[in-house]
Amino acid sequence: SLAGFYLDRNRQVEALTELEDLARLSPRRSDVLGHLTRLYVALNRPADAIRTLDRIEVLEGKMANVSYQKFSLYMQLKQEKKAFGELEALCREYPHEMSYRLAIGNQLLQAGRISEAQKVYDQVRKIDPDNASLKLSMLELYRRTGKDSLFTAMQDSLMYSDKTDPEMRVALVRDFVTEHMQEDSVGQQRVEHTFARLDSLYPKDLSLLQLRAAYLATYDKSNDSAFVAVMDRVIDLEPENTQALFYLIQYYGQHKDFVRLESLCRRGVLTHPEELICHYYLGVACYQQDKKAEALQAFSEGIVQKTPESRPGMVADLYSIVGDLLHEMGRKEESYAAYDSCLVYQDDNASCLNNYAYFLSLDESQLDRAEEMSYRAIRLEPQNRTFLDTYAWILFMKGRYGEAQAYMDRVCPPDSADSVLLADPQVGGVVLEHAGDIAWMNDLPEQALRFWKLAEQAGGDGLSALLPKKIKLKKYLKE
Repeated sequence: SLAGFYLDRNRQVEALTELEDLARLSPRRSDVLGHLTRLYVALNRPADAIRTLDRIEVLEGKMANVSYQKFSLYMQLKQEKKAFGELEALCREYPHEMSYRLAIGNQLLQAGRISEAQKVYDQVRKIDPDNASLKLSMLELYRRTGKDSLFTAMQDSLMYSDKTDPEMRVALVRDFVTEHMQEDSVGQQRVEHTFARLDSLYPKDLSLLQLRAAYLATYDKSNDSAFVAVMDRVIDLEPENTQALFYLIQYYGQHKDFVRLESLCRRGVLTHPEELICHYYLGVACYQQDKKAEALQAFSEGIVQKTPESRPGMVADLYSIVGDLLHEMGRKEESYAAYDSCLVYQDDNASCLNNYAYFLSLDESQLDRAEEMSYRAIRLEPQNRTFLDTYAWILFMKGRYGEAQAYMDRVCPPDSADSVLLADPQVGGVVLEHAGDIAWMNDLPEQALRFWKLAEQAGGDGLSALLPKKIKLKKYLKE
């Protein structure tokens, strides 16, 4: 404990004194010797570290991790003969363990002693010719000696053989991709051919599919369809893979493929009911296919799944859209209750603030509250013409026509061409009719008539039944 106290405060010399005392007092405590070894290494005392590791071997016997550490320390001391002697001793202790013999060959190869490494590999081959680690070592040998044809043959053998460990195969393929993507289009073709062949051999290998997805995302970003196809298969093999699920939800949503989005999200709410995003996009997909009842159900079930850990913004969005749907279905009181719940979770939810305010203005009730909410919405999104129209209309309902005109001029500038206004997705028939009504109240009859005519031309839901009469009589009429 005292040694640990010193180590926490980076007082290594004092910690070393305590550990050395403890090692003398309890000479059979190999855990203490392990701590002492690490401290000697940290203090760059390799000889002391080796002596301590010798003591551990006396207690515990010959162990690979200890031998490897001693090899490294002897190499640090430039005592190469002793370093390799440690590995030889390990091999004598475990003569049937080829990985220790291969470790000697690999270290010889790293030291540039090619012919000696080759002899070690030949010895292993005689005993265990199918050893995958041996093939991996030979692969590096061929790379270093420039034997390209042998390198390629061994690489293919390892990548495609069903005897290769799956993790090793993935590592090999990753190296293969990295190497060949630095080349021209021929290298890319080789990579694609390799993935295709591996796919035919191991179609259910999830790690290979994920590696292929990473390759497409890094080197072939324009090939969205191929990436999506791979991610679809990842989801099939691993339904709980949220990374693939969220990517596909985003992709199908952006591409407005609502049929696939619905199918995907239905699977998502079964495997990940706690993920509100699945419920949210299921509702979006259903609504876009005019399945309003199913959309309402999806959003409502998402609300039921909320927890204290759920993102408040996502919960608020669910309540806001439920409010919109309920209002569209004529369930006004339930709609307003949903909007209130939305604002509890996120009091600056701009869409909710705007829609709630607009519907209150249509009821001609709580206009002060409607104005306050609408103003907050345009403060959040000052360039949103839909929000500006709502605020202008509420001011109109309160008889503040001059202020209403100032805001409506930002929505429908009087000098804008008719074609521009009609083509603007944020300026529909209802907005144009509002613009006409506000212009009339500001003694701009010609401007009012122009906007009313444009509103009739634009059409859409929500237009006043009196609009044709306004145009015919060239005057504002109140319902």
